[in-house]
Amino acid sequence: MNYQAELTFLKNVLENMHIPVSILEEPFENAHIHDFGIRKLLHPEIDYVKYIREFCSSCYSHIIYKAHDEYLFQYIILKLPKETPSCLLIGPYTLTPWEENILLDKAQDFHILPENYLQFRECYTHVPLITDPAFLYTLLNTFAAKIWGSMDSFTMKELSNFAPVQENSKSEFTYDSSELFSSMNYIEQKFQAEAEMMQIVSHGQLHKLEMYSHLIDIQNLENRLGDKIRNAKNYAIIMNTLLRKAAENGAVHPIHIDRISTEFAKKIELQTSEAGITSLIRDMARKYTLLVKNHSLQGYSKLVRKVLVHIEIDLSADLTLSTQAKLLDVNPSYLSTVFKKETGQTLTEYVTEKRMEHAIFLLNSTNMQIQTIAQYCGIPDVCYFTKTFKKLVGKSPTEYKNKILH
Repeated sequence: MNYQAELTFLKNVLENMHIPVSILEEPFENAHIHDFGIRKLLHPEIDYVKYIREFCSSCYSHIIYKAHDEYLFQYIILKLPKETPSCLLIGPYTLTPWEENILLDKAQDFHILPENYLQFRECYTHVPLITDPAFLYTLLNTFAAKIWGSMDSFTMKELSNFAPVQENSKSEFTYDSSELFSSMNYIEQKFQAEAEMMQIVSHGQLHKLEMYSHLIDIQNLENRLGDKIRNAKNYAIIMNTLLRKAAENGAVHPIHIDRISTEFAKKIELQTSEAGITSLIRDMARKYTLLVKNHSLQGYSKLVRKVLVHIEIDLSADLTLSTQAKLLDVNPSYLSTVFKKETGQTLTEYVTEKRMEHAIFLLNSTNMQIQTIAQYCGIPDVCYFTKTFKKLVGKSPTEYKNKILH
């Protein structure tokens, strides 16, 4: 039976999912059990060629083996329809994230010394995580039905002790301490770079941001899940959180931060490539920096900050001094004095200026009628709106709009 096209498709799908896949066949000299180096590090004395030959010979056709081993790795094995022993080996993968306490227990089982633990743990960080194996099993069932005739022509069997080690075998596991210092230096540099970027963002220093764009590097990330895209997305989520805090340190009100943070959280999950995620992280840094530059309330008292945010949120609301004072439960005269002292403008002047800025934005970016724009700016009297606009801008809204069109 010719099933090469289906086998190639299956291998491509698994490789795109970052799940290791191998064909184990005679003479087995180049056969390899993917384990990200854990077996060779712990038990270099085992004759894997002999084991693989015996294992493939003992596998029965028309059975999909779901296997696990003492390393907590999951595999799927099935015997391919060939004259000589030949097996399809899929894995390792894990169905649950690695918990530190589990790895510590395994390190103790394998007699790993504390000073060697970091390298031991590194082997596990590359194993791909599959949170929902249903798709994988469906894929394998479809392939098995092709090579064995139908969905009723095979069974699935649990198998333990895949690729066992010798009894009472202890590891001669060695560790080069220079690797630890190299890793430490990289992590320190990474954290320093992130700290510098957060400082730039929190000060709204857009002119400096481009100088640090090279600091955003996801190519050298620790691949904690085996899936590079998921790994990069997780780093983007971390950066979104850090940038949120940077904006907060830049005295931006949480209502603005939450809006942009939610927007980027959605965009992160839509990315399909590392390049796209890198570009998105850079855009995130730029947008958060602009947020601080345009909305920072640094230098204002808590009372005035509340007034400024209220004005920014809804220019169509009642923003008179008496209403604001009532909402904040303060004396109108006191609010007027504090606001003028901190902003250099009366509350009425400030609100009017912001409403006219918004009117200019709407005239430039929409086809709204002048009366509608006036309402969006909180001035229902179109005549008063026109008079105020001309006084501040030098042209009536209609004249301004006509100039844009021509």
